[in-house]
Amino acid sequence: MKAAEFDEIAPGYDESRGGTARAAGFAEQLAPLLDPARPVLDIGVGTGIVAAELTARGHTVHGVDLSPGMLSRAKARLGARVAVGDACRLPVRSGSVDQAVSTWLLHAGPDNRAVLAEVARVLRPGGRYLVIPAGGTRPTDDIGLLVGELEDRLDPEGSRRDGPEWLAPIGAAHGLVYEGTASERPTSFRVSPRAMAESLTRGLFTGAWAVGGEASRLVDETRSRLLALPDPDVPRVRETADVVLVFHRGT
Repeated sequence: MKAAEFDEIAPGYDESRGGTARAAGFAEQLAPLLDPARPVLDIGVGTGIVAAELTARGHTVHGVDLSPGMLSRAKARLGARVAVGDACRLPVRSGSVDQAVSTWLLHAGPDNRAVLAEVARVLRPGGRYLVIPAGGTRPTDDIGLLVGELEDRLDPEGSRRDGPEWLAPIGAAHGLVYEGTASERPTSFRVSPRAMAESLTRGLFTGAWAVGGEASRLVDETRSRLLALPDPDVPRVRETADVVLVFHRGT
C-alpha cells in the first residue's frame, strides 16, 4: 500500500465506492456495535466519509491514514481528529484503544498480518475491532468470477485477503478473538464488464495494486477477458452483502 497511489485516486474515491449513501449504510451497521461513551479509532480512515457518518450518530471518531491526499478530505469532515499514520505502525500507545474500526482496509495493504498485530497491540484487553471487508461477499456473476480469480492469483498466500476465513486465524495468532459476523446488509449495484475493465486500467480496483511484471500481465489478461464477455457494454446487476466482522482483544 503506497500513499501516492491513494493520493492519486482521492478526488474520485468516494464516488467510485458508493458515496455518502453507502457510507451511511456502513455507519448504520457499525454504530450499534460501538459504545458511544468511548472514542473510536478509525484505522485507514481514508476520506473520513464513514467516520463522519459515525460522528453524526453520536460517536467521537479519531482517524489514522497513510495518505495525505485522503486525509485532506477527512480533515474537512473531522477537523483535527485525524493524523498521518501507517496501519502497520500505528502512532498509538499500546493498550490505549477501547474500540477500533476499519472499512475496506485490509485488502489494500501489503500484509494484513502486520495490521492485525498492531491492532492487537493498541487495543486494551477486551477492546473491540470491527472490520468491514472490501466489497462484502463476492458476487458470483460473470464479472465477479473473473475478478475473484484475479484476486486469488495476485495474492495466493492471502496477505491481502480480508474475509473471516483468512483473518480469524491471523487474529488468533496475535491475541484477537474472532466473535463472528454481527451484521449483514444485502446490496446490489450495476456495472458493465467494460466499466470494470476501465477501473483496472485507472487503478481504482485496489485488489490489483500488486507490483511486478507477472501482476501486470494478470491484470491485462483479466481486462481482455472482461471485454470478451457477451455484451460488454451492458451493465450487470451485481448482488453482494456488506458484512461486519467482530474481533476483541483477549485478556
